[in-house]
Amino acid sequence: MRSIRGVYFWVMAFTVTFCLYLACMAAHLKVVVLGRPRDGRPVHRMALLWGRLLIRLMPGWQVEVTGREHLPPDHVPMVMVGNHESFADIWAMCSLDVQFRWLSKDSIFKIPMIGHAMRWANYVSVERGRKNSTMLAMQTSAERLRQGLSMFYFPEGTRSIDGQLRPFKLGAFKLARDEQVPVLPIAIHGAAELMPKHSWLPGKARVAITILPPLPPPAATDDLDAYAGMVRGQIAAVHSQMI
Repeated sequence: MRSIRGVYFWVMAFTVTFCLYLACMAAHLKVVVLGRPRDGRPVHRMALLWGRLLIRLMPGWQVEVTGREHLPPDHVPMVMVGNHESFADIWAMCSLDVQFRWLSKDSIFKIPMIGHAMRWANYVSVERGRKNSTMLAMQTSAERLRQGLSMFYFPEGTRSIDGQLRPFKLGAFKLARDEQVPVLPIAIHGAAELMPKHSWLPGKARVAITILPPLPPPAATDDLDAYAGMVRGQIAAVHSQMI
């Protein structure tokens, strides 16, 4: 039965991806032809629809969001940070339906159709292990914030193996400090079951997303390690109650 679900999912996912890729292309071309700002907003809206359709069309998948009142309105940028359970976190996060930009490893931008759409949406790429790439990604992220776009980060840097939160890296919090924008903590639970690690066969899962109240950005004199630990503690506390 799970193999049948797998076949259905990948046929459905390819169909949805292809159709939304064409929609993203049309949205991007419209921006170019009309000379509108190339901030990626129309393409990002298509990307959000892509994730929501994958969730809605897959039997046994469900996403519930609490705390929507804490989400930033458009043109009010925040640095959004969440725990990382699965690459399917991205699909679940599309349920938030707000303008944000991902920081994603460069290899994802090389995937046909998906990579093109990510570039049109002005998502930010980074090559892991390359200091120059990391510095450029932070500069580009700062530019997105100045455009009134939020940036979303998984500060753990990689998916959790056992569901426990890893230590948080400091890049997202340094960005919030330098640009003086609030930090929005988000707890995600259940996404690991959407697409279990080391498997291409989807499971059944109810994903819960809890959006915590935004926090003031770190001050110039704040200890970033302590600030990141505080944010991690808030997310971990909520995450433990969701299990």
